[in-house]
Amino acid sequence: MENITANLHFCKHCNETGTCTTGSEGNSCVACIKYHDLKINKVYKGLACGTCGGLGMSEPLTERLNKRIKPLLAIGIVFTLLGCTFVLGFMDSVHFSTFLAFSGTLIGSITTFYFSNASKKT
Repeated sequence: MENITANLHFCKHCNETGTCTTGSEGNSCVACIKYHDLKINKVYKGLACGTCGGLGMSEPLTERLNKRIKPLLAIGIVFTLLGCTFVLGFMDSVHFSTFLAFSGTLIGSITTFYFSNASKKT
């Protein structure tokens, strides 16, 4: 895999402490109470911040999505192609050989990319 670095930013929600005190009178706010799946009609104090997970530093959502979308897309493409190949194979389609050549090449390319990229360490 490639070297993945996290760009952490100071969490403004908890003022970099990791503990939510943004509710009334220093209690935890409703968003952090919902994050921990607790009852909203109670007062909680000292809950871990729901924005940063209690670290005091958070990673923006767009960066997390950018790091996860490529592997998830690759997995989705591979399993979709495998499913379509099996369906066409069981249906005895006349286009099975053409689709098999296309899907085999694409699955091989994706597999080669991920396994050869893991061996390259810089």
